[in-house]
Amino acid sequence: PYSNGSIIFSNPGAPFTAGYFKYKILNNELYISFRRPDNINQEEIYILIKKCKSNQIKEQIFALEMFVKFKIYSAVPVILELLKSDHEIIRFSTAEALSYLGKKELKSVGLALINLLTDPAELVRSQAVDSLGILNYKPARKKIELLLINDPSPLVRASAAETIGDLGDFNSLNCLQLAMKDWDTAVRGYTANSLGIIGKKELIPQLQIYINSEDSFEVKAELLVAQYRLGKAESLNDLLSLLAKADEDLAIVILNIFDDLLERKTPLITNTNIVDICQVLKLIEQKFLILAPHSKNLIIKCEKINYF
Repeated sequence: PYSNGSIIFSNPGAPFTAGYFKYKILNNELYISFRRPDNINQEEIYILIKKCKSNQIKEQIFALEMFVKFKIYSAVPVILELLKSDHEIIRFSTAEALSYLGKKELKSVGLALINLLTDPAELVRSQAVDSLGILNYKPARKKIELLLINDPSPLVRASAAETIGDLGDFNSLNCLQLAMKDWDTAVRGYTANSLGIIGKKELIPQLQIYINSEDSFEVKAELLVAQYRLGKAESLNDLLSLLAKADEDLAIVILNIFDDLLERKTPLITNTNIVDICQVLKLIEQKFLILAPHSKNLIIKCEKINYF
């Protein structure tokens, strides 16, 4: 039979790994199985805090990962200090960690992330925008709108476009319409998605104008689903036709669109829609083997939807 114990493995210069093990002897051979615990104690939290203050990049990143994994909300004040780091990767990782742990101290975390919107590193600015969206920190809206229009990085502008949709304020509509003129297709794509989330049915004709003048099929797909969200049911058929004719890259984009559509539980989806969606997904499953797992997963999601 197995015997139980607990153990801490520690190597010089390496982060600790705490957990539990079981062992048994079979035919004179030792077999050990090891698993991490579901939580950590105060002593281990103290060790992680020390790692945060160590100025060692690997140690700090490890501590952030553990804080997130074990949902150590009490560490937020210590985590906030890492936003002052000279290292881009630490500021980026800290902003990301705060998206998971910041809800209980939303005001202080939100203000700290807003200050990060002027960071010199585009990855850091982008992650700060993403985190503000995840936390739904609405006071950041106007500053994020300015980034959408003025930031030199298309990565940051795309993040801003997505986050404006997450914040869900109809007052952002004019800013989004300006962003539809952006030269970057990813920015226009995320902007189109957000227009469908915060817009109203009166926007549908303007979305059609965008569709007619748009060169990118990826952006056209986002505009079609935006129309569908706002009440133009036939746009779903146009989107499915686009998917049926798509190459692999476009198919990936549209499959991700359906992931988002199903996750947000758009009320327009009917049982008839589900049948049509599944038929095209099965076609994609056969056409692109690499996309088969994604297509199958979407089919399973569709089949679980019950609108009766």
